[in-house]
Amino acid sequence: MSQNTDSKTAVYNTSDVALLLNIQQSTLRKYALIIEEQGHEFLKNKNGYRAFFDSDIIFLRKFIELKNEADMSLTDAAKSVVAWFDNVDVTTDDTEEQRYVLRYNDLVNEFKEFKEQQNLYNEKLLEELQKQQAYIDKKMGQRDEMLMQALSNINDSKKQIAAAQEKENKKWWMFWK
Repeated sequence: MSQNTDSKTAVYNTSDVALLLNIQQSTLRKYALIIEEQGHEFLKNKNGYRAFFDSDIIFLRKFIELKNEADMSLTDAAKSVVAWFDNVDVTTDDTEEQRYVLRYNDLVNEFKEFKEQQNLYNEKLLEELQKQQAYIDKKMGQRDEMLMQALSNINDSKKQIAAAQEKENKKWWMFWK
């Protein structure tokens, strides 16, 4: 670690901070640039090398924590951490809660559209089922009529056969009786 500037505050160089945060030095430099673009300033010496205080390490840890969360870009994480560090309210457009609300509203709208499509499909399906049931009822009625007619024809045929057999069974002399 680097030398202390005074007895109360430790100052760390890029390699020390990279080790503490378990990231590469190049990644730390990239993060620092993104954070500086959002208005936070790190201490730099006359040669332009950054020096980090304990508060900067806390700041960077919070930045890494936020950027690892779902749907949080590096820029958004930097804006949030700068606002948090400076105790400034983050606008509702940049908050995670607003993203969840928007995502929830999108899902609700998608569900409503799906529900409407499903209702239309169900109505069409019900119409088709009613047509099919009417067709089945009609065909069953026709079948029943044909069966009844066939039974009637069979009964008539049986009567004719029985009458013919009865005539045949009578002896020739019984005709005059």
